[in-house]
Amino acid sequence: MKRLRLGLWVCICLCATSTLMGQNKVKTTAEKVMLFIDGAQVTRTKQVDIPAGNSTLTFTGLSPYMDAQSMQVSAKGKFTVVAVNRQFNYIDSLSVSEKQQSLQKELKKIEKQQKEQSAELGLINAEYEMLKTNCSVSNKSTTASLATIKEVNQYYSGQMKALKTKELAINEQIAELAIKQKQLNSEIAQLSGKSLNSMSEIVVNVNAPAACKGTFTLNYYVKNAGWFPSYDVRSGSLAEPISIVYKANIFQNTKEEWKNVDLSLSSSNPSTGSVAPKLSTYWLDYGLAAPRYDVNLNGNMVSGVVFGEDRTPLPGVNIIIPGTTIGTISDVNGKYSITIPNGQTKLQFSYIGCVTQTRDIRGSVMNITLLNDNQMLDEVVVVGYGTQTKSVMTGTSTGIKKAPQKLALYDEEASMALDVKQSQGQMGYEFEIKLPYTIPSDNKPVVAEIGKYELPASYVYQSTPKIDKDAFLMAQVTDWEKLNLLEGEANVYFENTFIGKSIVNVTQQNDTLSFSLGRDKRIMIQRTKENEYTSRKFIGSNQTQSIAWKLSIRNTRTEPVTLTLYDQLPVSRNSNITVAAEEISGGTLDEEKGIITWQITLQPGEQRELPLRYKVKYPKGRNLIIE
Repeated sequence: MKRLRLGLWVCICLCATSTLMGQNKVKTTAEKVMLFIDGAQVTRTKQVDIPAGNSTLTFTGLSPYMDAQSMQVSAKGKFTVVAVNRQFNYIDSLSVSEKQQSLQKELKKIEKQQKEQSAELGLINAEYEMLKTNCSVSNKSTTASLATIKEVNQYYSGQMKALKTKELAINEQIAELAIKQKQLNSEIAQLSGKSLNSMSEIVVNVNAPAACKGTFTLNYYVKNAGWFPSYDVRSGSLAEPISIVYKANIFQNTKEEWKNVDLSLSSSNPSTGSVAPKLSTYWLDYGLAAPRYDVNLNGNMVSGVVFGEDRTPLPGVNIIIPGTTIGTISDVNGKYSITIPNGQTKLQFSYIGCVTQTRDIRGSVMNITLLNDNQMLDEVVVVGYGTQTKSVMTGTSTGIKKAPQKLALYDEEASMALDVKQSQGQMGYEFEIKLPYTIPSDNKPVVAEIGKYELPASYVYQSTPKIDKDAFLMAQVTDWEKLNLLEGEANVYFENTFIGKSIVNVTQQNDTLSFSLGRDKRIMIQRTKENEYTSRKFIGSNQTQSIAWKLSIRNTRTEPVTLTLYDQLPVSRNSNITVAAEEISGGTLDEEKGIITWQITLQPGEQRELPLRYKVKYPKGRNLIIE
């Protein structure tokens, strides 16, 4: 029986040794990273010694957020790739165990020192008692002179003082040891409940007729990384061109180290606000009310604070509008503000170690609490996505090449200038940074300047006094398609003053790009109801209601201004209800939407009034809400 057990044990050891001999752990470094608006494509290349026969190469240290479906392996050499798989592995379990053992040893040392200090304190207490006893005995047993008594008292006083000083020092050491003990216990408790970091591995099975060298290129798409554009838009006056600074906000928390990589960016995928409002179609029918506009949204601006589960403000939280390139990042106090384009209704909040949340926009203030992501991956789960042949990743960007531009990089610690080259490919724009670049996996945003332009602009004002009586200054730029701009938030400066935030909207289908430069109180606009004209009449089986408004505009600037003014008539969708425009003061009426547009030029100090009157006819006895 013993021989059988021994033989079985030897067989098991030989099999295990044989298996291990065919395995090879391979460490790689990221060489190229293409950052998309959401996610990144990572490229790694490594030359490996391959033994004869069947062997397994395990490429370690890859992001747990890798998309396994995107995983591709290109191999060159005199061998055959049999299979490619992806698996998870917990790389921190050993380090956590070693850390716990180290902390336990340190804790034992602390406990030993505490016992020694307690013993020292006991000896001091014993000396106290001995001094008290000796002092009492000496005073009762002998008759001493006054000088002797003074000398004895002075001796005992000095001894007591020395013991007291020693006692205070020991108590201080005991208190310090107690603090260290508490800290160690806290660290041990945290490690005991710590979720181990799982990392992806790509397992490649190969077969080689003879020992050789092979070059492997790994390509895969990974989440928890990306970039979004933002802009600084400046204008000194109505007679000066527009200056646009194009910036990329870069971030990653993939748990990978991207050090000295070839980095490219791809486009594939103040409190009152400065976005001019837009009118909705005013449908008129029984039971329908006139459209209402959220004037509390502060010109499409949403702000708030992002908290962690422990109610601590979270800095560096990525806040984006899903489906767009518009985003921002919370500051050191967890505060954020973001400009919302018309029609967008959701915000997405993401932070390393927390569950990503997508929330409906329900007001101008949104305070968010992100919950910790406690989900743990199953231990060493192997999932196969490979095929029986090599998988090769190819693809290059083609298109119109532009001359290299200077890219300025900004972060909290340094400022430096880099070269960047823009190109326009078939799937979008690309910005290639010409020097190796490092992005740590800490979710800390890095802001890079990827373009700067000075463009001639025409300036017009726009106002919709039914919603907001202020006039919004708009700078209009043509031929903007050549700039490779993306939709994004912009900091707006006019006449050397920060105006607020706006949106660079490149989704429009025309050749003119408009920038909102904020409100101008020097264009005074009023919209008042003319009660003397407003009336209701009954004729036969119908009734007719007359409505009248007066728009008053005054230019108090020192130069002429061009103003586009918007108002509306209701639009009927019932054949028994008719709407007739009586006076639109030279405006253009879009009968399908009911929008009236005026294009006017006002000289300095000029004031103009535009009457707006219309009638609505509908059956008698029916209630119709008319504004």
